Amino acid sequence: MNMRQTLKNIGLGMIFTALSTGVNAQEQTKTDSVKVSVAEKGSDRNVMLNAASANAGPRNVNIGLPASVGGTTVLENDLPVVYFFWPEMPFKSWRMDAMTNGVKLLDLGQTATNVGDVGFSVGTYNNLGTNNFQGNVAFNSNHFGLLNGTGNISGACKNGFKYSIGAFVNYDPGTYKVNKNNIDRYYNDQTQLYKMALTRDYRFDGGTGSFSVFYKFANSKSMTMQQYAPYKYHLDGSVSELDGFKIGNDNYIASQKFTVKDANTGEIVERDALKDYGSRSHTMDLIGKNKLDNGLVLNYNVRLHSAKSGLYLPIMTGIGEGKYTDRNGNEKNGYLQGVMALASRETPIKSVTGLFEIGKKTGAHEWKVGFNQWLYDIDKFTTEGVIYRQTVEANPQRITGSEMYGIAEYHNGTENKTALFVTDKWDVSDVITLNAGARFEYQSLRGDYIDNNDKVDNIPYLSSKKTDVKKDWFNKAFMISGIYKMTKSFGLLGDAIYNEQAGHLESYSAGNDPRIKKSKIPGYGFGVFFNHPLVSLVSKATYIQRDEYRSTVNFTSSKGTVARPTVSYDIQTIGWTTDIMSTPFKNFNLHFLLTVQAPKYKKYSGTVDFGGSETSVQYDFNDNTVTGVSKMLIEIDPSYQWDKVRLWASARYFSKQYANLTNSLYFNGRWETFAGANYNVNKNLEITASAVNLLNQRGAQGTISGADLFTEDEAKNMEGTILSGTYIRPFTVEFGVKYKF
Repeated sequence: MNMRQTLKNIGLGMIFTALSTGVNAQEQTKTDSVKVSVAEKGSDRNVMLNAASANAGPRNVNIGLPASVGGTTVLENDLPVVYFFWPEMPFKSWRMDAMTNGVKLLDLGQTATNVGDVGFSVGTYNNLGTNNFQGNVAFNSNHFGLLNGTGNISGACKNGFKYSIGAFVNYDPGTYKVNKNNIDRYYNDQTQLYKMALTRDYRFDGGTGSFSVFYKFANSKSMTMQQYAPYKYHLDGSVSELDGFKIGNDNYIASQKFTVKDANTGEIVERDALKDYGSRSHTMDLIGKNKLDNGLVLNYNVRLHSAKSGLYLPIMTGIGEGKYTDRNGNEKNGYLQGVMALASRETPIKSVTGLFEIGKKTGAHEWKVGFNQWLYDIDKFTTEGVIYRQTVEANPQRITGSEMYGIAEYHNGTENKTALFVTDKWDVSDVITLNAGARFEYQSLRGDYIDNNDKVDNIPYLSSKKTDVKKDWFNKAFMISGIYKMTKSFGLLGDAIYNEQAGHLESYSAGNDPRIKKSKIPGYGFGVFFNHPLVSLVSKATYIQRDEYRSTVNFTSSKGTVARPTVSYDIQTIGWTTDIMSTPFKNFNLHFLLTVQAPKYKKYSGTVDFGGSETSVQYDFNDNTVTGVSKMLIEIDPSYQWDKVRLWASARYFSKQYANLTNSLYFNGRWETFAGANYNVNKNLEITASAVNLLNQRGAQGTISGADLFTEDEAKNMEGTILSGTYIRPFTVEFGVKYKF
């Protein structure tokens, strides 16, 4: 099974779609009395608020397509934090900390041309040194026992050099109680980051510049990437808690230790989910910024990255009744949860990524030409897995003797991307502004994988025959957007985007030739804007489509047999977004966003062969609504500044989401709520308090495992059925203090 696609289909808890394609429209329509200005840095409005996890990084920005398993693309100093997110998820080597001194949000067009990725991306920047000594320290906690501290100092030293030193430490126990008989860890996430930077400003004949060396060490261990809970499902889309199990506060992991078949030796060995699958990485950036007296800008960043990264992922596969022996040796009948534990070894990963840019503002044009050279090497990525059963209760018992071994994944090799991109902002007149960009990218894969047909039962998995991978693609991306100011307050805006994406070596891990074809992603938008001192409004219609989605899907038969075919399908979405920023009275701001969309599967049909004596099943999901994506999204963000106190809140509504591919099961709509207060005691000291999930909603979200082939008639029998799924964080009170000097 391909781990990345497994996550996509079960609804990874850390992924949420929240904002719309109009998220930075207000920034695009700020006006003076003459013309519209397009903000280069976009808006980062609440994108960091993640209801799924306190540690997973920014939430995903909705574009009408299913979110990437890796979440929102995160950039650090203009380069992606990691070349590829599996197994080194971005949050394993990056966090927002005291040394972060800048954030920007890149829209679809900017992400496509500058990064070659699909969706929005978040760019963060580090403090690389200051002329005067300064610093800040912060401590954060919550009522579950979080310990989070970060600090940064910077200043000047001899010979014109500037320095910056930062640290981030996070020990998060999560939100659920554990039984020491099951799990001996206390902190669910244990992450440390240490950063250093040294900068030298200089003057040369014809301009000024700076050169910086930035280094980062990251060490991260985490028990799980998502939270599961059992519940009773009801046909009206609601769920209810089981007696004796409180969603979000009770533990559903049977054991920190488990057994797998060693891929090297073929022997059954015991592993520790926390201790054996951590991630350690070293990152060094060489950053140059130069501005010539004639206005020409020359910038570059070359990053050397080395990591050893592992990942542990338990996946709940289905619940059924069965006999088992409890901890006291008594024979019992009860509900048993199927678990597939996938554990990726700590894999050596190395990458060299480079960004080179030259640009200038010339008359009505502000142009930029950029070059990317990215080289990635992954050394024998290996996943060892096991399927077992556990009891359905708080602090469950793993059923000894229920283990099934043989799940394994492997890929190995190098990836290369060489890209040239150009962008231009053109003020055609005082009332018309155009932005355009293009990216031309050569991508290659060279490596090997183990074909499932070449696996032999009586030899270790890694001794199997390897099949070579040799793939080359030429990817293209284009974007154009424009604003036409018809009056002082009213105007039109529109954009068109075309992007292409190919595959990665990870696509071969499942042991099937994925027959990768390049995905084509066209998108269009057209709308109006209105600006007034009291209110700014953007209303925009959008269309986006992506073909050649390829994933390994877990289909479960009526007898409980699991088949994992690789499938291909398309998705298209038509939507409408209205984004409003209002200042009805002094010191009060209100943001409101409404998105209505219709995400549909296209070209999604085929046959599942379960083998043995079971009958093959035909499926046809064409025109069904995409699972885990709402048709309506609402966001309300008020804030008020009163003297030294700032009060703020954020509420996001996600309408009904279908929980299986046949659309016969669904979850009701839900709210994600946040609120907080910031009190500036003086210019140096700030105290904060906030809350997550104010409504303490305990409903499930994501998808229902094992139900993708359920017909409408089969779904009618699901009333009161015990299932398991993911959920958002329970009500959490957070507090912090920050001191600047």
